[in-house]
Amino acid sequence: MDDNQTKGGWIVGVGQYVTWLVTSLVAVIDALYVREAVLAGLFLFQVAQTENYHRQGGVGLDLSTGFAISVIDDFMLLILGCATVAVVIVIEYYFRRGRPKGLLLKRIGIVFGIELAIIVVSIIIRLAVYG
Repeated sequence: MDDNQTKGGWIVGVGQYVTWLVTSLVAVIDALYVREAVLAGLFLFQVAQTENYHRQGGVGLDLSTGFAISVIDDFMLLILGCATVAVVIVIEYYFRRGRPKGLLLKRIGIVFGIELAIIVVSIIIRLAVYG
């Protein structure tokens, strides 16, 4: 086995994969927060479309807009799921390549920072819409 791959010993290796597992779970949470932020934007769209529907003489709910939002939500879940799997794979590769260079802790901080920023921006968007 290459000596560079084992830099830091087995304890660092276990820590690396535990951290990867945690960042993977946070990536799933990120995807759900992004979904909620997009749904908040779609809510604004639905309100505007319903008002327009009523101005044109429609009564009740605009079913076509509701159906379209449902389809967008389902498609968005598929895309976010695929993107999350890809991000989890990239994060593992990023951590694995940073360990022999002594950059593992820095890279863990960068990944957590980006993930927390995504959550904060999603919360701000939801507060702007619903707040």
